[in-house]
Amino acid sequence: MSLYSLRTTYVLTGLLLGIGAPVGALVTRILVLPEVRAAPLADVAANRFFYIYQLVGTCAAFAVAGSIAGERAERLRRAESFYQTLAEHDPLTGLLNTRAFRDRYERSRERASRIGYPLSLLLIDVDHLKRINDEYGHTAGNDALLHVAHSLRVAKRTEDSAARWGGDEFAILLDGGDDSAAMRVANNVLARVRAKSVFTGGRSLQVTVTIGVCTARKVSASEDLFSLADRALYAGKDAGRDRAQFVESSALTV
Repeated sequence: MSLYSLRTTYVLTGLLLGIGAPVGALVTRILVLPEVRAAPLADVAANRFFYIYQLVGTCAAFAVAGSIAGERAERLRRAESFYQTLAEHDPLTGLLNTRAFRDRYERSRERASRIGYPLSLLLIDVDHLKRINDEYGHTAGNDALLHVAHSLRVAKRTEDSAARWGGDEFAILLDGGDDSAAMRVANNVLARVRAKSVFTGGRSLQVTVTIGVCTARKVSASEDLFSLADRALYAGKDAGRDRAQFVESSALTV
């Protein structure tokens, strides 16, 4: 909700409350004064400036108070959202951090186990990041990480979750994604990373990644896909890097 809409809501609430002031004054006079009880409309006509003052003055006061309260409420909401974002996202890449990604994974795994749809996990390792840091400096390493993070955002599906999983590792969770969807996203990541060099410190660096892909068609709540995807990742490294290595969990497949 925008600042304008929230402030408007509070202002309208204040106006509605302000209307109650002249109405309350009239009801009070009716209950207390017999002559007003006998002719309430005549009392309104005779004391119209009093009732107008009650209406305008109280509505104005409540509207101003509502505007101030609405602005402060929206500032508090924005602050909460900001700190929530800081708590869940990696400060360098802006992707989900390890804790937030693990929470999403656990929720998705529980849902997949209960409903029976597939779940896929990609672990992505930046090839030779330590060598880049040692030879060109940590700024170049950070630029490589930012390039990979951007590639993940573009390559993944809208509904997928991407995270910086560790120093040189990233992860993508495909909630409901089968093996074909997982490999399609993995190949998209490879293509996006290869498509553009990283320009840093006056140099052009070609960055590549290795991806371990794991798909479970029927998820068991006791099994962790991370170990299987990690195994596939190391198999991809042993095979020469700059590739996606797929494994389908037989233990979790019906």
